[in-house]
Order: sequence, then structure tokens, then C-alpha cells
Amino acid sequence: MATLGVSAQWNTANMLRVGKSAIMFDDYVSAIENFNNIIRIKPFLSEPYFFRGLAKLNLDDFEGAIRDYTQAIELNPNYFHAYMYRGIAYHNMKQFEEAMHDYNTAIAINPGEAYVYANRAITEADMGDYKAAEKDYSKALIIDKNLLPAYLNRAIMREKLGDQEGAIADCNMAIKLNMFSDDAYGLRGYLRFQAKEYHDAIEDYNKALKINPENKRILMSRAITWYEMKKYPEALEDYTAVLKVDSTYAYAYYNRALLRSEIGDVNNAIQDFDQVLEMNPDNILIYFNRGLLKMEIKDYEGAYNDFSQSISIYPDFVKAYLARAATSMDMRDYDAAEKDRYKAEEIMDRYRRMKDGDQNALVDTTENFKRLIDINSRDDRMKDVINGRLQDRNVIIELQDMFIVQYLSLDTLRKGKVQYFDKRIMKFNQEHNYNPALTVSNKKFNYPREFEDNYIESLSSDIRKNKNVTDALLLRGSLYLNRGDYTKAIEDFRAVLERDPNHLFALMNLASARSRMYDYIESIEEKTSRVVGEEKKVERNVDYSLVLEGNNKCLEIDPEFVFAMFNIANVYAKSGEIQKAIDMYTKVLEVDKDIAEAYFNRGLLYIYQGNRSAANVDLSKAGELGLTDSYSIIKRYCSVEEE
Repeated sequence: MATLGVSAQWNTANMLRVGKSAIMFDDYVSAIENFNNIIRIKPFLSEPYFFRGLAKLNLDDFEGAIRDYTQAIELNPNYFHAYMYRGIAYHNMKQFEEAMHDYNTAIAINPGEAYVYANRAITEADMGDYKAAEKDYSKALIIDKNLLPAYLNRAIMREKLGDQEGAIADCNMAIKLNMFSDDAYGLRGYLRFQAKEYHDAIEDYNKALKINPENKRILMSRAITWYEMKKYPEALEDYTAVLKVDSTYAYAYYNRALLRSEIGDVNNAIQDFDQVLEMNPDNILIYFNRGLLKMEIKDYEGAYNDFSQSISIYPDFVKAYLARAATSMDMRDYDAAEKDRYKAEEIMDRYRRMKDGDQNALVDTTENFKRLIDINSRDDRMKDVINGRLQDRNVIIELQDMFIVQYLSLDTLRKGKVQYFDKRIMKFNQEHNYNPALTVSNKKFNYPREFEDNYIESLSSDIRKNKNVTDALLLRGSLYLNRGDYTKAIEDFRAVLERDPNHLFALMNLASARSRMYDYIESIEEKTSRVVGEEKKVERNVDYSLVLEGNNKCLEIDPEFVFAMFNIANVYAKSGEIQKAIDMYTKVLEVDKDIAEAYFNRGLLYIYQGNRSAANVDLSKAGELGLTDSYSIIKRYCSVEEE
């Protein structure tokens, strides 16, 4: 017995090491899977929860990380790192008070850790308390005088507090600690730029770029400095260099467009504005500035359209009305010009009355205006595509598909884990000695075509010989369904049900085959309507009654057949019955709490309802269970900025 205990203990320690190594190599999904296994075996250990939280934190699943850190703290109330990292997660959620509480608790547990003071300083800075942040960075540096990021961040705080000399001194110290820190040279260059010491700033930017020639932030800073020095060719060269590093950086296109317009390169400036609008089609300043340039080249119609687009996005944009009026004058449409001038004056009058306290005047839309002129308001998502982080991938957001019973080849079994084990499937496989073997999945299996064709022919031969006909029809139908030959699949499943009307697997597969066929036909019809020029969105008008009937029949036979429940929920979702779908996914998870696809789909429906918090919880769980696209959706639709 003692030997068993030692072995189990060693295995747990080894599994922890494997998970930690996965985090070190940025393989956060594998780390989560590993810690899931430990938690299933030993849910009383705090460490697996902490490290799973750390993996989720790195995937930007902040709420999921907070839940894991909280569990770790419940199991170990003095878990210093759990408090500190939960503070970081709260900070990323912009829940600054909660972050401060956790940092304070961590400091009470271990006041000698420099990083917790540095993290608290970051939160204090975001709360606008620069003095407190400076003090905390100083405390961190008393504990660890070699903490380079603390010098750089304290330099920023000192600059904000008006201590330019102290800020430069911190940069100098950072450079002394690491003469290859491009960030340190870049920050010192920025401080010198702020002091209008442009030549010294350029010297620092050059040193930074010698260390890291592709630091786009420093390239941008140097370009702006060249511009202030009126060295336009050098500025233009740096903006272009930025775009070679990151072709989706909207600020670089925008600044280069402004510079090109200033030096008279109007056509290329317009092309740069075109690029920005592809990334941010709601930005009123781009339309406005592009309109002004089109006026210069006497493209009055194009200018008129750009000013009109600005106005359609922000109806109070006075300058756009006045510019459009000028364009109308150039086109000799004097009535339109007069109307726009009158509208501009009316808006200005309303704002004047609002400032004078007139309650009937137009409400202040300043914040909305700021959002509409933010060059990078959509740019971050464009940048996400190229940086390679899992949560930053662009994914096609759609419901996880219905489940079907499929043939499981030995080859398929060897190449990857079975998606789900089901007691009914296992009973079938055991009765047939795993020859053939089945599995339940909603993923397409990529069998070699030659193997698939040969196996279908073998099954057809068995059917002709009246040998194991029911099984052969089920297997052949499943292969047809997997390859998208829905008509043949439906014929085979119906043949099975003629022999056995209560055949659970055939009932579910027939329903799924019908659903996929309906969806396929609808997708073809939608594409056809677009080809012939129909612009209106086609309403879903698919009759899923037979699909529901088949899955409900499954539940009459076995009320806990969770995959039929899931398929019914999908039908509700596709039919627009959102709350019924959510309720059915909830029933799925009451029966089996590990169906990742149910969490995923319910999370998408919560997003549709505007319930960001509930969506985050479900998508986090789906990601934890292996559906990694969840992290991209969390970042895109469940982040604090989306609220």
C-alpha cells in the first residue's frame, strides 16, 4: 500500500511538472488539459487551480483565471501568488478596487516580494494616482534594485508628475542595467522629444532601433520626431518602415497620409486613407480628410460622398456639413450648399444653448465623437491576425454542429483521442468486439478516400448477401453522412428503422442527416440569390420538424441520451428560438457537465442576448474542455472594451 501511495504522489508531481513546462513553452491549451486531469484526480490540491488560472490568464480568459485563483485561495488562504495573479486578472478586467484588495492581501502575506509592489503600481497608475505608483515602484526597487521594468515605469510616473530629471535618471539606470534594452533607449528618446530636444531624441531612437530594427513603436516615434524637425523624407521613410513590420498598423497609414497630403502627394495620401478605412470603416475623420484631398484634385463627387459618409456616421459633424456645402458650391448646386450651411449653424446653435444650460438643447455627444475618430478602434483585431497568439486568431464564429454516430477506424483511434465516450456506444462496440467500432462526434472524420470507397463496397456486399444488414446499413449511412452524401445516408438510416423502429443511433443520424441537408440546400439558395442581385437578407425558413421529431423519439427511448438533447438545442438555436435553445443546452449540462460544445453554443447565444458575463463563463469552460476557438471569441466579444 505504501508503494502505491508513493507512486501516486510521484505521478501527481510529474503531471504538475508537465503542465508547468507547457506554460513555459506557451502551450497553454495542453497545460489546461494537464491540470484538468490532476484536478479530476485530486480536487483538494490548490496548485493545479493556480497554474490552470495562469494558463487562462495568458489566453486572456481573465474571468476564468479569476475563478481558478479563487478556488486555489479557498484551498490555501495564504497562497501569495494566487492573490497577486488574481490582482493582475482583476486589473485586466478594469476592476481596479478588487485588484488593489488582492495586492494588499498579497503584501500582507509576503511584504518582501518586489513584483507585487510593481503590479500594484500599475493599477494605481491606471487609477490616476501617479504619486502612489511612483512610491510603489520605489519600494519594489528597494527590494530588488535590478528590476529594470520598475525603473522604466517609474520614469513614466515621474514624467507625468513633472520630474523630467528624475525620469531621465531612471532611464539611465535602466540602460546601465541592460545596455541592450531598446525600451530604455526608446523611453529616454520620448522624454527628450517631450523636452523638444529633438536631436538627442533621434540619437536615442537610433540606438534603440540598432538593437531592434523592427520596433514599430520606436519607428513611429522617430518618424514623428523627424516631422517636428521638418525632415519629411526621413519621416516618410520611417512610416513606410513601420508598415513593412506591420501592414495593419492604422496609425502609420494615417500619419503617412497626412504627411503626403502636406507635401502635395495627394493621390498616394488618398490611397493611405483608403487603407485605414478598410480597417476602420466607421472613422469619420478619415472620410473627412479624404474628402478634403478629393476636393484638391477636383473630384467633387467623391468629396461630396466622403463628407456625406462622415455625416451619416456622426450627424452632428459641423465641419463635414460646411465642407459638403463648399463641394456643392463647386458643383453649382447652390440650394444643397445653403441647406448644409443652415444645418451646420443649427447644430452650432444647439451646442451653444446646451453650454448655456438649456435643458432642451441637444445632449453632448463628445464621447461618441471621440470613439468615431479613434484611428485604431478596430485596428487591434486586425493586428491580432498576425501575432500568432491562440486567442488572437480570426475564427469563423458559428454553432458547434450536431452530433452523429460515426464509424471509428483503428487508424482514427490511434491518431487522436475519441471525442466522447458513451455507454450505449461502448455496449455496441463490446458486443461487436470492436469490429466494427462506433463513436459519437460532431467533427468530420477524414478517412482516406480509397479506404472509404472500399469499406462502403464491402458493406454493400454484406447487405446484398443479407449479412449483418442492420449494422452494415448503419455503418454505410454514417460514412455517407460524414462525406456529405445526404440522400444516400437518409436512405440507409430509413432502411435501418424499417427493420428496427427504435434504433437509437439510426434515429439520431437520420435527424442529423436531414438537418445538414436542409442547411446545405439553404446555403446554396442564399448564394444563388446573391448572384442574381438580391440584396435583402434571406430569412431562415427551414422546417426542422422532422429533425426535432427524430431527436425527441431518441429521448423517448432514452431520456438521458445527451447528444439528442444537444441536437434539439441546436435546432432551436438555428430556428431563432434562443431562450429555448439556452434552456436545452442547460439540460444537456445537467446530464453531462463535460460537453464542451454545449458550453460553447450556449456562450454564443448569451453573446447574442447581450449577456457578456454569462457568455464569458461558458466560453471559458468550453476552452478549458478543449474548444480553443473560445479564447478568440472571449477576447473579441467578452472583453471589458465590448461592454
